[in-house]
Amino acid sequence: MEPILERLSASDCDTLIAASNELHIPKNSLVFEEGAPADHLYFLHSGKVRIFKHIEPHRELTVFTRGINDGFGEIGVFGGDRYSNAAKALQGSVVSAVKRETIADILSQNGRVGLHFTRWIAESLEASKAKIRDYVAFGSEGAVASVFVRYANMHGVVTPEGVRITEPVMIQDISRHIAVSRETVSRIVNKWKKQGIIVNDNKFYLIKNMNYFTKMLACHQCSVENCVL
Repeated sequence: MEPILERLSASDCDTLIAASNELHIPKNSLVFEEGAPADHLYFLHSGKVRIFKHIEPHRELTVFTRGINDGFGEIGVFGGDRYSNAAKALQGSVVSAVKRETIADILSQNGRVGLHFTRWIAESLEASKAKIRDYVAFGSEGAVASVFVRYANMHGVVTPEGVRITEPVMIQDISRHIAVSRETVSRIVNKWKKQGIIVNDNKFYLIKNMNYFTKMLACHQCSVENCVL
């Protein structure tokens, strides 16, 4: 999905950033907590941020991740007075924080920016809805398969042997994405290894049978274009 700042003109970006405060967020630090007042929208200049929801103690569900030039905090800022999710920096990150009232003023004064924001939010919600569908409708195996498919869409390279994911995939990260225990994720992944569906080389996976995953998830029936994490 195209990041929000890349959708805007240079002058519109400058208007947003000029109204912001720059923050440096250390790795693994919270940007905001679930339930906190939704008083800012954040734009990411470097690093990566994970937006997630607490399901129960020690279980989290990743709603989405955001990278450079993208924004986050939108669910709380546009949907209510408090954030319905939490945000944590996966890497040391630099963000611009814009006050809720300032964003509202900019959108009311500039219809072009408002249209871009509306489309961006709609695409974000559509992608999140499709992700939850995978996690809920197809059980634990479907949830793990969905994560592999999305990693492949983001970081996959097609080779004669299959789709090689160029970023390391950790069992713990999969567990956090789908709110399933690490033990369950490990059991599923090991089963697929034995079946020859995937191969693991020091956390770098090769998906040898992508069709196995796409059939399991009924991907041919899904119209969502932004099938990413």
